Amino acid sequence: MGIGTMPRMPPSHPRPGVIDLSDVGPVGDGSRDDTAAFRAAFEAAGKLGRCTVVIPPGVYAIAGEAPVPIPSHVSVRAEGAVFRFPESLGDGARRVMFAGRDVVDFQWHGGEFVGHCFDHRRPGNTWAPNANSRGIVVETSPGGVTDQLTFSEIRGNRVGGAVLHVSGALQGEDKVHTHATRILVDRCDFDDCGKFMWDYGLLWQILVWPEEYAPADVAMAQRHFPDGYIRGPASLRDGDDRVALDNAKAGIRVSASDHNDECVCFLGGQLPRNVVRGKKYAVVEAGDSWVRIAERVGGKPIRFDGSSGPGVLCMNRLHHAYYHLYAPAGAGPGKGGLDLVGCRGVRVAGCSLKALGDTMHIQRCRDVAFTGNQIAGSRMGAFFLAEHCENATVTGNTIDGTNGSRIMSVERSCTNVTIVGNTFRDGGRGSWINQPKRLILEGNVFVNNTTKGERDPWRGRKGLETGDYERWPEMYFTRWQPEGTYGPCIIRGNIFATGPECAQAIVFHAGGHDLLLESNVFEGPGRTIRVEPGCEPPAMRGNVGIERVV
Repeated sequence: MGIGTMPRMPPSHPRPGVIDLSDVGPVGDGSRDDTAAFRAAFEAAGKLGRCTVVIPPGVYAIAGEAPVPIPSHVSVRAEGAVFRFPESLGDGARRVMFAGRDVVDFQWHGGEFVGHCFDHRRPGNTWAPNANSRGIVVETSPGGVTDQLTFSEIRGNRVGGAVLHVSGALQGEDKVHTHATRILVDRCDFDDCGKFMWDYGLLWQILVWPEEYAPADVAMAQRHFPDGYIRGPASLRDGDDRVALDNAKAGIRVSASDHNDECVCFLGGQLPRNVVRGKKYAVVEAGDSWVRIAERVGGKPIRFDGSSGPGVLCMNRLHHAYYHLYAPAGAGPGKGGLDLVGCRGVRVAGCSLKALGDTMHIQRCRDVAFTGNQIAGSRMGAFFLAEHCENATVTGNTIDGTNGSRIMSVERSCTNVTIVGNTFRDGGRGSWINQPKRLILEGNVFVNNTTKGERDPWRGRKGLETGDYERWPEMYFTRWQPEGTYGPCIIRGNIFATGPECAQAIVFHAGGHDLLLESNVFEGPGRTIRVEPGCEPPAMRGNVGIERVV
């Protein structure tokens, strides 16, 4: 440590109840690491207790290799302060500026966290796609106490992870051993924060249709697409029903089901006229030097109409290749610029959030109020109430998906959820409601949230079912357990202004019961309600603009 970065001891006669960072000698030039000064100040505050740490305006470099410990019973005032992560972060880097465990009675007001989150549409990236940086992390030990945390008027810019992460002690895949309690996030502004995500199917699409992208984009996809998914070369000859390839090396097996990971697709050179590039096919027979493919498991092998050209390749593990690569390989923890997991008594109000992945993430939380916020853009999920939340009220928010993935996700058995008086617009794949129990959607406006169907190589997304651009419903209800059910659900007084790519207005998949669809208004081309087998037909009354129910 250089002399310029050596912290001074706090003065022997400080202002009562105040620890001033300037008293411990930070460099404050935005380039030399000030971790030691912050550590000295926060450790002094922890010993003093029930005090305020004042961080004067300035630019402070914090490496984040060893987080500054967060004490209990402390208020941080950081108006005008800027906290900079390192200029460059390589593959798999993990950085956290401030962290604490079992923190009680803690407030942080003001300040801005600045990073360089990777963005494939922005030239000159200095961080790897999977570099992960987080500003403030508070965790809870089993049986410990994390309580009464307030974060207000904090800003973030291109932080490659959560600016704020608070978690209870989790248990298994769906339970919380010990909640973090009474968490307030107020008037924070996070711009392009949260860990970077590619989006579902983007790398796959670039590799399957490289002619639609710039050479630099193709090289990027090749660099970040995992080895072992693409096999070949492959040859498909006119009149034959066998795909010739070295299958002793590729190891492609007969498909046991129509699941994407059991199927293959083709890319590269010209294909026979009856084989579609990017479309999935089942493997019905396999030998050491060939496979036979069909439209479905157990189907008749396809006899090729025309021969393939040079450079044809075969891809397997399609579910992983398409869906699991939404984030870079080796991506770090957390989702969203705001990441709250296992908390009880949560209030998020008056915030502006924008992300290069999921915008925000509330999971396994109870007693949640998400009120008066603006989500101003998302690469992936915009509003994300994740698995196993209870007693959540979502009201008065404006949520702009900017062609990201789902505009709203209410995932996996969320219970007692009220979503009232919000605007959801310009999402990519509609709203996904996954096996809720007691859900109210009332007085919301949904505007054109199926933009991933646009026939544009960046805004639109092709799919495995057809090898062509896909279309989504404006809203769809599903279950995640094979025999799971969802309901009661009330969908009342909403406006659905569907866009040109909308497949249906609402789809109810199997498992639904006690469903009420009342006094809603449907505009645009998507005015069909689809009810799948195994779902009780919804009660419907007073709706305007529905063209048909199928």
